[in-house]
Amino acid sequence: MKKAILLVAAVLLVLATPSFARAQVESTPIPAQQKPDFSSMNFLIGTWTCRTKSSRRPAAYVTTTSYAMDPTGYWIVETSTTAKTAWVPAPLKVMDHITYDTDTKRWVDVLTGDQGAYGLSFSKGWSGNEMTWHDVGFAAGPDIASQTDITNTKVSATKMTSTSAFTEAKTGRKVTVMGACTKS
Repeated sequence: MKKAILLVAAVLLVLATPSFARAQVESTPIPAQQKPDFSSMNFLIGTWTCRTKSSRRPAAYVTTTSYAMDPTGYWIVETSTTAKTAWVPAPLKVMDHITYDTDTKRWVDVLTGDQGAYGLSFSKGWSGNEMTWHDVGFAAGPDIASQTDITNTKVSATKMTSTSAFTEAKTGRKVTVMGACTKS
């Protein structure tokens, strides 16, 4: 009887002791996301010169923008440099990464830039020759109370325009921003 009790105790002890056997390692690979269809955006690839006029500035400012596919094929990388002006004391650089999210069926633009610039915008894509971007990262602040979406218009394979507006927080004045870009 004593042997039976010891045997039962030993079995219970073995069952209660954590197993140090090797854990199973998942071997199923993560499925790769389908690469975006950039056919509607391919005309962007190359270098563009843009002139943008804000209604609160005396003249347009000039930006040189280059678009290129990244090596993975998942992003278009846009690198922009705004030239120095009276109100832009040093050239400003911004980098956008643009892709298509097949799960949410929208275009995504992730922006970073000099002086801590950042942004996140979404678009449903082209509707005819227009594509509208909504900045989901915008937050009202001491300078700008609100802003509109940005509408880009493809005039041709080598010309685009853009329109947007914002409202100044202190004055309530609506400021329009219009741009025109040509491909080199």
